[in-house]
Amino acid sequence: MRINAHCHVFNFKTFLTDAAKAILAARLQRGGLSKPFAELIISFIDKRLDRDTDNRAALGELHDMLNTRRRGGLYLWEFLRIGFLPDISAVADDLLAKTRDLLDDPAEDAVVTALMMDVIGREPSAGDALFHDQYRQTVEQALRHPGRVLPFVAFNPDRVGRPAGENGLEIVDSALSSGACVGVKLYPSLAEHGPDSPGMKDLFALCDTHHAPIVMHCNSGGFAASPATALRCYPGDWKPLLRTCQNVRLDFAHFADEDIFTDPKSAPYRWRNMLVDMIKDPELGGRVYGDVSYQDEPLGRASVRKAYFERLAGYLNDKSLSRNILWGTDYYMIYLSRSNSEYWDLFKYEMGDLFPVIAQDNPRRFLGFADAQGHMAPNLARHVDFLRRMSGTPLWETGSPMAAWLAAAFAPLKPAPKAPKPAPKAPQAAPKQP
Repeated sequence: MRINAHCHVFNFKTFLTDAAKAILAARLQRGGLSKPFAELIISFIDKRLDRDTDNRAALGELHDMLNTRRRGGLYLWEFLRIGFLPDISAVADDLLAKTRDLLDDPAEDAVVTALMMDVIGREPSAGDALFHDQYRQTVEQALRHPGRVLPFVAFNPDRVGRPAGENGLEIVDSALSSGACVGVKLYPSLAEHGPDSPGMKDLFALCDTHHAPIVMHCNSGGFAASPATALRCYPGDWKPLLRTCQNVRLDFAHFADEDIFTDPKSAPYRWRNMLVDMIKDPELGGRVYGDVSYQDEPLGRASVRKAYFERLAGYLNDKSLSRNILWGTDYYMIYLSRSNSEYWDLFKYEMGDLFPVIAQDNPRRFLGFADAQGHMAPNLARHVDFLRRMSGTPLWETGSPMAAWLAAAFAPLKPAPKAPKPAPKAPQAAPKQP
C-alpha cells in the first residue's frame, strides 16, 4: 500500500468563490506571474467556467493565451487543465491514474486523501453554496473508488452560527458521525482562523469524540489571505487544544517549513523546530504529525535539496520523530511549481528504503488503519461501516474496484472456535447393598 496523505480533488466549479479567486490571483503572483496576467487568468476562468459544459473550447483558448505570452509554462497549464475538469470525478480519476503509474507493483493499493476546502467570506454570499456541491461530489469518490479515496471535510469558522444546513459545526459532525469522512481539513490562514476563532474549541471537541484526525495547512504560502493571517498557522498556538483533546491526531502540513518567526525580536526559531519539539513532547502523546507535501527546499538548487534530504533522513532515523512524518504531494496545487509525478519520484529516489516509512507505515497510523493486533481507529471503522452500507449503490466501484484492505475489512469475522463438547460421563456403578 502507498498512501498520499495530502491531496485535493475539488475542481474550479466547486471551489472558486469570490474569496478564493482573490487568493488564487495573489498565489499566482507569488509564483512569478505579473499582477495583470494573474488577474487575466482569474477573469478568464470566471467568464468561461459557467458557459462550457466540458470546457474544451475554454481550455483551448487558455492554452493559446499561455503560449502567446510565454508565461507559466507546462506546470501552470496542467494546474489550470485539472481545475477546468468538468467534475470532481474527473479530478479523482486523474489523481488515481497518475498514482497507479508511480507504483512499483500495479496490484498494490494506492490510497489518497481528498482534502476539501471551503473558502468563503465572513458575510454569507451566493458562492458559499459551492462547498455543498464539493462535499457531495468528494464523498461520491469514496464510493466510486472504495477504500482508495478517504474524504476530509473542511471546517471554516465563518460558517459557525449560520442556520441549519449552513452551520460549519453541524456539517462536520454529520460528516464524521455518518462515516462519510475520516477526518477534518483546517486552513487557518484563509482568514483570522486561529485556535480562538468561533467554534474552534467545539471543532476539536467533535474530533476528540470521533477520534478524528485533522490535517492543517501550516506555512506562509498556499492560499494565505495575507502575511498576517499566515501567522494563525503557528504550531505552538495549537498546543492547548491538543492537550485538552487527547484523541485528536494533528498533521501540520508542509512540515511548518517556513522562515517565519512569531516575534521578530526573539532569536531565530523556525516553525519547523517548534513542530519537531511538539512531535517529541510526551505530553502530546505522539499525536502530532508533519507531512512533507509541496515544500520549496526539495525543489531548490542542488545544495539546498541535499541539505533537506539529509535532515529528513536524520529525522527518520531518530526514534522520537520517525513515526510521525507523512508523505504527500499536495496534488494538484503542486503543479504551481512542479508535477505530481516529479515530486513523488524525487522523494522515492532520495529516501530509498525510508520511503515506505512515510508513504505507508506512518500514514496508516495517522489515518487509523488497523494495527498489528487488528484494532482499527473509530474514525476509519465508521468509514468502513459507511462504505458497507453504500456498497451496491449505483456509484459503487464505478471508478476502481475496492482496495484490498477494504475487502479484508468487509470479510465476515471468523466465528470463534466452538469449545469441544465434554466427553460423556461414564455411568456410575450402583452402590453395593450392605
